[in-house]
Amino acid sequence: MKKTYRILAMFAALLLLTGCGAKKEQDQQMQLFYMNALGDGITSEPYEPAGTTTKEQIGEVLQKLAEEPDSVDYRRTIPANVEVLETHLDKNVLSVYFNRDYQDLSGYTEVLVRAAIVKSLLQIDGVDGVSFFVSGEPLLDSAGSLVGSMTEETFIDDYGSETKSLVSTKLTLYFATADGQSLIKEDMNVYYNKNVPKERLIIEYLLKGPEDSDALAVIPAGTKILNVTVTDGVCYVNFDNTFLEQTTGVSSDVLLYSVVDSLTELDHINKVQILVNGSSTVQGNALDFKLGTSYERDTSLVNRVKTETEYITIEQP
Repeated sequence: MKKTYRILAMFAALLLLTGCGAKKEQDQQMQLFYMNALGDGITSEPYEPAGTTTKEQIGEVLQKLAEEPDSVDYRRTIPANVEVLETHLDKNVLSVYFNRDYQDLSGYTEVLVRAAIVKSLLQIDGVDGVSFFVSGEPLLDSAGSLVGSMTEETFIDDYGSETKSLVSTKLTLYFATADGQSLIKEDMNVYYNKNVPKERLIIEYLLKGPEDSDALAVIPAGTKILNVTVTDGVCYVNFDNTFLEQTTGVSSDVLLYSVVDSLTELDHINKVQILVNGSSTVQGNALDFKLGTSYERDTSLVNRVKTETEYITIEQP
């Protein structure tokens, strides 16, 4: 939810791969919506609930969406680290309460997860709207606006023109080696929306972390990206205070040049400045490099390369 929903609003048009017929028709079989195998859309399969009451079916549907589906064509809708803590149904609006790990779902993935859950639940008699809560608080978009109750009208079907915005690219990223004292280079093939700046995409994937079990993420978990901009060849990356916590075992130089070397892989970036809350002077900064200083590319810390890693994932700021 740290993304620009001007983009995500456009992406909502991508969400539905099936039509929205009349809601809860008695002769229409329930469908459970899952992430597809590529992670770039949602798909459905027929489902016959065992429960007969609204409460039973709500619990049953949420449990099924949190399980690995039988088909290799689907992924589980609710990620393993995301938990449904409780639900409340009041005046046909279902409130679903998630743990804080829901906040870590990023951009396009979060929208897909949300659409799949809501569309599955809205088929249950007695459920006409669904609201999400995270850590007890109503779900907000990146602008701080309340998402509110979601219905069938929240997600639209006419996605054809927007699919043309999806393109693929190769990102070259630098993560920490297992000892945290040097860098490992990874090439990732990713799909993304062409309207998203690549510099922002790079930071998103650095936050996501490596797939290589021998490598470590360098940016502290939970760090928020406030903004990423480029002016005259200098990329300014603005994080929140969490960035200062520093990942255990990862040196400051490795943290710095993970960001710098990844961004300067782009031809239009020559230097990188890192800021925290828009400032170069932050109380409690224990990092061994100066914030607000322009750093040039330096690959002297790179001691290993892993190439041709393919991640079919779309991340959107």
